[in-house]
Amino acid sequence: MVNTKNADKVIGLPEEISGADPRLANPDLLPTSVAARRWGAWNFAALWMGMIHSAFGFAVIGGMIATGMSAWQALAVVFVANMIQMGLMALTGRVGSRHGIPFAVWARSAFGSFGANVPAFLRGVVAVGWFGVQSYLGATAINVLLGTSFSAWRSWDTVYGGIPINLWISMIIYWAINFVLIRHGMETIRRFESWAGPLIFVVMVPLVIWAFGRMDGLGPVFDHASSYSSTTEFLLKGFLPGVALFISASWATMVLNLPDLTRFARSNKAQVTGLFYGLPLATLVFYGMAAIIVSGSQAATGKVLWNPADVLVAIGNPVISIVGAISIAVATMSVNLAANIVSPAYDFTNLFPRWLTFRKAASASILLGFLYMPWKLMQDPDTLFLVLNNVGAVIGPATGILIADYYLVRRGRLAVPDLYRTHTVYWAHRGYNYWSLGVLVASTGLCVAGQFVDAISWTYDYASVFGIAVGFALYLLMLPLARRSSIAEAFRPIGDTGEENANLDQVTERPAAPSVCHE
Repeated sequence: MVNTKNADKVIGLPEEISGADPRLANPDLLPTSVAARRWGAWNFAALWMGMIHSAFGFAVIGGMIATGMSAWQALAVVFVANMIQMGLMALTGRVGSRHGIPFAVWARSAFGSFGANVPAFLRGVVAVGWFGVQSYLGATAINVLLGTSFSAWRSWDTVYGGIPINLWISMIIYWAINFVLIRHGMETIRRFESWAGPLIFVVMVPLVIWAFGRMDGLGPVFDHASSYSSTTEFLLKGFLPGVALFISASWATMVLNLPDLTRFARSNKAQVTGLFYGLPLATLVFYGMAAIIVSGSQAATGKVLWNPADVLVAIGNPVISIVGAISIAVATMSVNLAANIVSPAYDFTNLFPRWLTFRKAASASILLGFLYMPWKLMQDPDTLFLVLNNVGAVIGPATGILIADYYLVRRGRLAVPDLYRTHTVYWAHRGYNYWSLGVLVASTGLCVAGQFVDAISWTYDYASVFGIAVGFALYLLMLPLARRSSIAEAFRPIGDTGEENANLDQVTERPAAPSVCHE
């Protein structure tokens, strides 16, 4: 039998963090207890299975083929890009599984107790923006599919505020379901993701079978030959840019705030195992199935359809359309909840811990996503994506800074209770670590500069990848100066003094008993 009381004490339960400042702590921000760590390997695998489904998942293969790749080359790019992302996520996810803290609290170690609100707030803004966009696109797809299946639904086409009534109904229902799902916090999300993620594969199997029935072999998509004349040309002009672009366009933002989810892991092994099976492997399978389905629809209709809703409409079977509509709705909610609601819920709670809880902040984020009026913003998607990408250019540098700080400066150790107190090693100057924030500004500036200087346009195009590297490098270059400054203590590794070293295990380590969260 494991002594749960003692296990709880060593990871810093609320009652064990004395002197916590109410500006820095509330029950949702404090370390997750052992009892609340219920996410196993299957939960994380199912989570990523749901996350990889999107219209982007279909379109990415088509986009790469359009640049001259064969289907097999495009799948290789996707697999390698996801392996790199998995490696980065394993690094950041370990912080959550080891210490039980969300990203916004972890950020205090590098940016200062209050300075952490800068990257956390910007991450939250990006997430809310994408939540609104994806929810609108999901509701639009559902509306189209229902209109294809039911003539009565098509008749509700009176326009109010520039939107047909049937689309208003689709959006309201779509947003309302999200409110229901976050009502009971992370436990509801865990249960929802456990079946929502694998559901999309269940639905895609009959579509793959249908596709094989319409073509001889793998069809025109896989018959498309590569336009690259040599392996070297493909590697330099196709593979490397493709990997960087895929990372920038997919899960680069999740690398930063993955601790928001892994803080509920039963062990670090559970989250890494689930990540491996649910991200690189499931993505390869899903994108391969998507390519086969598109190939079949091209053979049957003569059209290249890289949008899943368009494929379902082209099949022309009402039953398949209805089931497909439900699966698209569920899958899109699966993505949005994990990627675009959990993050701002913790980020905004970190900003106002006295007034906000996870549920209140999550509800506010869902409402903001609607008030964002994505249906108007999508009238000029270039402007929308420009704004979100500019704000998102902060995400890469912040990730690089935090990885460098945690693994090279902190040596993988945090005095967790001090993250919730003022005037500790993490306090820096009045709660702000101006050295780290300065690196964040400089790194972001280099990324954004690519918008305006053609010679370095790649720094902006691949900001999520370049930002991690430049944030990491500039932070390490800054360290010698910072350690001679007035806030030098903020860069001292835990364990450099006898007192802290003696208490280290009480702060960061959990018991090694098998049934307790361990590495």
